[in-house]
Amino acid sequence: MKVPDFESDYSALFGAIRKVVPASMKIYLVGGAVRDFLLGRKIRDFDFTVEGLVRPIGKSIANELGGAYYVLDDEREMVRVIIEDEQLGKFDVDIAQLTGETIEEDLQERDFTINAMAIAVGDEKQLVDPLNGHSDMENKILRMCAPDSLQNDPLRSLRAVRMSLEFGLKMDENLQNAMYEARSSLYASSMERYRDEMFKIIRLHKNAEAVNMCRQFGLIDHLFPEWNSDTPFDSEWIANTDHFSLLLTVDGKFSEPLSDFDNYASSRLGNYKETLKAFFDKSLALYHNRRMLNLFAVIAGSFSEGTETVSGWCGRLAFSSSETTFVMNSLRSFDHLRSTKYPENYSDVDIYRYFRQYKEGGIGGLILYLADGYRYQNIPGAYKTWCDKVVFVQNMVSAYFTRYMEVISPRPLMSGHDIQELLAIPAGPVIGQIKNALIEAQIRGSVKNLSEAESFVRLEAKHFL
Repeated sequence: MKVPDFESDYSALFGAIRKVVPASMKIYLVGGAVRDFLLGRKIRDFDFTVEGLVRPIGKSIANELGGAYYVLDDEREMVRVIIEDEQLGKFDVDIAQLTGETIEEDLQERDFTINAMAIAVGDEKQLVDPLNGHSDMENKILRMCAPDSLQNDPLRSLRAVRMSLEFGLKMDENLQNAMYEARSSLYASSMERYRDEMFKIIRLHKNAEAVNMCRQFGLIDHLFPEWNSDTPFDSEWIANTDHFSLLLTVDGKFSEPLSDFDNYASSRLGNYKETLKAFFDKSLALYHNRRMLNLFAVIAGSFSEGTETVSGWCGRLAFSSSETTFVMNSLRSFDHLRSTKYPENYSDVDIYRYFRQYKEGGIGGLILYLADGYRYQNIPGAYKTWCDKVVFVQNMVSAYFTRYMEVISPRPLMSGHDIQELLAIPAGPVIGQIKNALIEAQIRGSVKNLSEAESFVRLEAKHFL
């Protein structure tokens, strides 16, 4: 099958490849990039296979395009180049050495038939499709390339869940049976690989369905060990968090008409959509942004009986300290809001205390709080309660993004050193307590200048000294 030109849309990348790869060396675009091209989707990440040494090629491409280069897999000769492009944004280029004597043999070692297609980079663009992946794609079938595909790499079980949800594919019977059989071998892959595959699922915003499939095939036991299987997980809370993550922070498209509850939330919070989008799109590690971490928080929170259990799972999945902190603060701030009577009556000092304790995770907790409240639409008086919750969230969001230096992190009229000198006392925790009390007084408006601050500090010191 001859395929149309695809290189012109990514001319900088393919221009660099043609420049650094000798004409005598065959290089193929393979896997998901071919699948996405045939589906008419934008290619986000590129996988290439070459008949030769990959490291010199990877380094040369990185140099040509100003990308970052590193070795992905020593044993299998795989390298990655991370590129920032003005038009395409940030994307990865993975380059691997051909396995087997031919490209056909290489493709037969891959996971699923829809990923086992290749296109030679060159003038003659012929689709190499030895396992009929194009036909499976058209027929919406997810099939393994070989009967031992999952045995060779148990991580492919989690990838099967992602492929099924992302492309609307039905797993054939052989794949489903292999998924059940692979459960005992899940430990063979590193948790970092499972974590990264899990986040690829999370970004689909189909997490209630994904969790159901993972439970069906026993994958949850590996991701979240020692979860209480007798306690039903909160699929509605997960689905609602997906919904509001899209509604309030992304220009999402919804198949169903929006409800009155949705429309009210949009009317109140719509002005902050771009701000919230930028906030949640910020990465705290190489690939994991706040949006995905907040969605992970609601999934993990649905399976745990306490936040400390979630903290252990974050460690097991090799989260960075900043990622773990955001996840934990999202859940803790949600628990705080859910257990606080009439939180909509928060004063500016209450808002300051909330964000002082939970920091950026407090914004994540507000999304979880709305998602939790969304479930009660059929209860009498629910709409008024919902409107109160939305107005409360609007006030919190407005304070964080438009009055940050006034309410969230105001500059104290006296530093800790100033307080120490005024009171003639040594450094210690009391200084911090007095300083925080001064900040709260400034927020209330009861202290407006240095003279009033000094008087306040002397009076406040009597409570501590």
